[in-house]
Amino acid sequence: MEQELLINAKETFTEIIKQIKKAKKSILICMYIWRDDKIGNLIAKELLQAANRGVKIKIVKDKAGSVFEKIELDKQSFFHKQKDLISLIKGKFLSLLYYRDNKCPNNQLKNNNLNRLLEHKNIQTDFNQERHDHSKYFIFDDQILILGGINIGNKNEAEKAPKYRDYMVKLKGKKIVSYFYKRAKGEKSPDPTRKIEFYFNIRQKKLYEIKSKILELLEQAQYSIDLEMAYFGDSDITDKIIESCQRGIAVSIITSKNSNVQNDLNNYVLKKLIKKTDNNLRIYLSKELIHSKFICIDQNTFFIGSANFHKLGMESLSELNVLIKNSSVIQSKWKKWQAKHLRECDLIAQENSLNYNKLIALTEKVLC
Repeated sequence: MEQELLINAKETFTEIIKQIKKAKKSILICMYIWRDDKIGNLIAKELLQAANRGVKIKIVKDKAGSVFEKIELDKQSFFHKQKDLISLIKGKFLSLLYYRDNKCPNNQLKNNNLNRLLEHKNIQTDFNQERHDHSKYFIFDDQILILGGINIGNKNEAEKAPKYRDYMVKLKGKKIVSYFYKRAKGEKSPDPTRKIEFYFNIRQKKLYEIKSKILELLEQAQYSIDLEMAYFGDSDITDKIIESCQRGIAVSIITSKNSNVQNDLNNYVLKKLIKKTDNNLRIYLSKELIHSKFICIDQNTFFIGSANFHKLGMESLSELNVLIKNSSVIQSKWKKWQAKHLRECDLIAQENSLNYNKLIALTEKVLC
């Protein structure tokens, strides 16, 4: 079975567009954020061409993600053009907390690509429900699955925006896609003996598998834990990282120097980690925006997906992660990327290098 680690937006969208062009029968997309920008419209145009040649397409887009579409960057949502009072209130609060400097107007512009998608007989869309489903995945012809942390849109092209760092995983094979469907429907329980296994948080079913798996992986580490994480805050995971470091495991963390949201809570957690481990872990701060949700245990077990290390990701949102063991292909590509990636980062040696507002950190701890 073919496996591939897709690193950052360029690789990911190049592969996604390639698969849309090759699709013969079906495409399924589950997405949290879909921006009305160059990438968002390029994907839409390619989907329209696929639909024109007879490919059946289903798009499940979470309305909850529209809050961020309308307050970040150029503030244009692809699907959610209508005003909504609850989303507007949430957006105003988040804008006040994080995006005060973004003066771009958020009047939603008309989009002919959207209208064509909605009217096409071969395209089924579901975008009016707030599922709070933070997972992101694509399935092509029931034999190629691409999943991970990257939404549709390209923040890398936005003016003055830092480059995003994130991952997706491509898995090819009818058997693995069939197994994914069964796991997603609850027809199969996770099998710890499998080399590739999927773990779900499903909000509607009150099913949360991912946190317990993360704690188990951290507990099982024998010599190294490498983490790349956008957002922290879950106290059990923080404590397990501390415990792992105290028992002699080499722990390294890459995260953003200036996160787009919950930067104060992140710095509070990082400061605690440094203090409680006597500086025996390595924390690297990137000038780029780390959007990754990535764990590597002992250099050969990878846990990659959409779930952040905060309470929302562990206990509230629907999420999707994949566990991959002993993949030389993924290991080799990641190690080469990590060497380059670390050169972009600053190693933090002292806790006083991290500053945060206590009131904001407390607010984020409650909300996030």
